[in-house]
Amino acid sequence: MSSKPGQDAGDDSSLLIASENEEKHFVRKAFRVPIPQGLVTLDHGGRKHAVKDLSMYGVGLAVTSPDDFSVGAVLESVRITFPDKTFLVDVRVVHISPYEGDSLICGMEIIHTHDSGYIDWMTRVISEIKTSVLGAVAKSS
Repeated sequence: MSSKPGQDAGDDSSLLIASENEEKHFVRKAFRVPIPQGLVTLDHGGRKHAVKDLSMYGVGLAVTSPDDFSVGAVLESVRITFPDKTFLVDVRVVHISPYEGDSLICGMEIIHTHDSGYIDWMTRVISEIKTSVLGAVAKSS
């Protein structure tokens, strides 16, 4: 038995235990495009992390340990660096998950951009990467 939003579960503690043990899923708001190794980095706290994938408002980083970031933490003024452009953004750590074998990926939501050209730049870059990736898939079919 589960309660719907707005319903009171009362004092039945089994409802609380069941909801604590349920697997948590999240739905990504936008498709993330894969980034070639070493092309884009995210710099925070004096460390550079390779960007594995990105979207308009999200970034996936290669991390070496689940302790590299804290889920829920907000990081201010981190740098996303492309070969010819750098942007300052604030991000929220959404998850740290297994990725391709033994590696980990840290998903971050971009919650604020400090640079006015960010949206136009990212729209163009993501469009170019999508075209490149989808073109490569079409050629291999």
